[in-house]
Amino acid sequence: MNIVQVMLSGDGAMANHVARLARHLRLAGHDVLVVANSDVIANHDVGDAIDIPARRSGTQLRLLKRLVRNSDVVHAHGRSGGLLAATLLTERHRPAFVVTWHAKPEMGLLLGQSAESFGVRLADAVAVTSPDLIDLVKKAGAKRPWLSFVPSPRVPELLRTPRLSPEERAGLRHELFATLPEVASPGHDLDPMRPIVLTVSSLIPRKNVLTALEAATAMRDEITWVLVGRGDMSIDDQLRLGAISSRAPLVLAGERGDVDRWLAAADAFALPSVWESRPLAVQEAMAAGVPVVATRTGGIPELLDGAGLLFELDDVAGMVGAVRRVLDDPPYAQRLTEVARDRIGEQMQYPEIAQLWARRYEMLVAARQKEG
Repeated sequence: MNIVQVMLSGDGAMANHVARLARHLRLAGHDVLVVANSDVIANHDVGDAIDIPARRSGTQLRLLKRLVRNSDVVHAHGRSGGLLAATLLTERHRPAFVVTWHAKPEMGLLLGQSAESFGVRLADAVAVTSPDLIDLVKKAGAKRPWLSFVPSPRVPELLRTPRLSPEERAGLRHELFATLPEVASPGHDLDPMRPIVLTVSSLIPRKNVLTALEAATAMRDEITWVLVGRGDMSIDDQLRLGAISSRAPLVLAGERGDVDRWLAAADAFALPSVWESRPLAVQEAMAAGVPVVATRTGGIPELLDGAGLLFELDDVAGMVGAVRRVLDDPPYAQRLTEVARDRIGEQMQYPEIAQLWARRYEMLVAARQKEG
């Protein structure tokens, strides 16, 4: 099949997903062209691609229309990608068209006759990355709503890595703390003998990481809370100032290339996000055998049911209680992590995901041929 993948902008997880999906579809014998902006093409190995500038001329749009008209399937990712693809596919005789939503949109943007919902209404199928989005896209006019989970490519290797003993984790903490600059721990001296609670997250409002500061403050004499990630500098400033004023044992490790080692050293993993689909960081913690506590939101309950602990949004006491439970009851934490590793080990990886999408594409192409 001739397949066009469209993604104008998006976070790194979406771009990495499109790159891996395209690669495995090509390995399966399909011709795949990625339409994306220059940043995506420059920073991700997407293969054959066309750069779509922010300001598009009539000539460029006509070229795009010819490309998509001669394809079998157009698969758009994200709101902007779906909108662009929809504007190119308004003719009656057109390729099969799929849109994937990788994040929860604002209700006002999805419902009604808004431009952003146009792609959902025109698409032959709409895939979503979290079960709670199925009803939303149905209300927006989706003809075929599908689930489309995005796996972390790190999971297989993490599953093959044995879990360290408590003594080995303490030794690794010594090593990792030695790599941190002094400014990484603004509020509290580092104590490698204390358990680590790890959060891997971008510093953006949706990730709600300021609640991790509150939780770390509440557990001041019990743990060291390590936050790996970067993003909004105003959030970084709030975390630093809050840690100084509260003497919280919060470590701001920044962006790291050794997340796997921090997972190996961690005694618990916490994610306080406002919304997530199937967060890659949680998948990786599950594969690494780290007990996970996370917000009851989006696709997290389906992922963690019986394999981790859930707390309500902004419930700092609930998050603290969940962390304490897995730290204070090692046999219970062990049972959770065994279920978690088994569950995450059963999820599809990219070769199987590419096969699934190829079958879906073939079904949609056949349906359009019948209509035509």
